[in-house]
Amino acid sequence: MSGVLCLCFRCTKLYLMSDHKTFMNMTKKSHTQSAFMTDELTYLASWQAIFLDPQFRLEYEGFPVPANTKMLIVHSYTNQGLAIHRDFYIRTNFGKEYEVNCHTYLDTHKAEKDMNHWVIVTGNPSSNATTMFDRPKPPSEETRIQNAEFQEAT
Repeated sequence: MSGVLCLCFRCTKLYLMSDHKTFMNMTKKSHTQSAFMTDELTYLASWQAIFLDPQFRLEYEGFPVPANTKMLIVHSYTNQGLAIHRDFYIRTNFGKEYEVNCHTYLDTHKAEKDMNHWVIVTGNPSSNATTMFDRPKPPSEETRIQNAEFQEAT
């Protein structure tokens, strides 16, 4: 699924953008391809959500992205994965902030590491303070049948 990652801030749309690494344009700590927010919409702001399991990526290409599941976010122009490296952080007025960059980190089996895994979490519509991760799982069909039988017996 291709798309543009966008953030609206006080009626100004900001887009997540990245470009090839140069000596003037790279991240401060990890020295990799930088990812940054900008207000101009170009092809450099185009990203793809890719299925996590490499064996099913081709089958799920073009399908809607399910919420609350792990995925890879890959830059369309450079084909590098969006990553966050836990060893590189910057202290700001807001506290410790981790560096977000564009680099596909691979393990010994040529699979993407956890640094490239992302989850888009949706909010819980029944509560303002929780996410869908905090919501209890719905009862299974067997449990519903058992509850219906119990209510009929009483």
